[in-house]
Amino acid sequence: MNLAVLVRSDVRLLWRHGFAIAYLVVAILYAAIISALPREWADAVLPVLAWSDPAFFCFFFAGASVCLDLAQGTFGALFATPLRPAVYIAVKAANLSVLAFAMAAAVSASSRGADFRPWPLAASCLAGGIPSAILGASLALRLKSINRFLIGSMPAFLFLALPVVQYAAGRWLPPWFGMIAAMTPADGALRLARAAYQAVPVPELAVGLAAAAVWSAALSILVLGPAVAAARAD
Repeated sequence: MNLAVLVRSDVRLLWRHGFAIAYLVVAILYAAIISALPREWADAVLPVLAWSDPAFFCFFFAGASVCLDLAQGTFGALFATPLRPAVYIAVKAANLSVLAFAMAAAVSASSRGADFRPWPLAASCLAGGIPSAILGASLALRLKSINRFLIGSMPAFLFLALPVVQYAAGRWLPPWFGMIAAMTPADGALRLARAAYQAVPVPELAVGLAAAAVWSAALSILVLGPAVAAARAD
């Protein structure tokens, strides 16, 4: 199966399982909330909403999609082909990141029109969506069912959410909390999301991109690889 066919096949699965519709519904809800807020409040909330598109939804949707694939025997069939499961997960992560960008751009346009930077927003969706989706898919391979995944993955998601806690309440938190939040997989995504609406120093953005790349590689090797091996052995 070549890459283009794999991408189209995964897009069809995401549509069939309702994930694309879920993105649309949430985008409409976010747009309604943002439109009702004063501009100053909306500007403060927009980076968090843009961050949640890749970090939150890619994490849970990738995990739920893998659980459905396991239930339908897709992974069992995948192991019988030359296609590497890691490539399959990477395509799923990329597709979810693209959906996250479309959702974030639509929500941003509903509040600010064309007054936002699409490239940092796109980079945010990749920087947050890929490591989050890899982590979510890895946990799904271990937990196997949607119910177990939704419950068992919460500690991992709370770890992903630390940058947002620091963003919202950092002035009241001890310095060590900010240091831990800065080392989480989705911190770079929040930095880039902020850059879509306000000036952020270039070195800070470079650190965010580098951290996302390192986290993606580390999660692929140390978490996804063993999870795939365990699923293959079952």
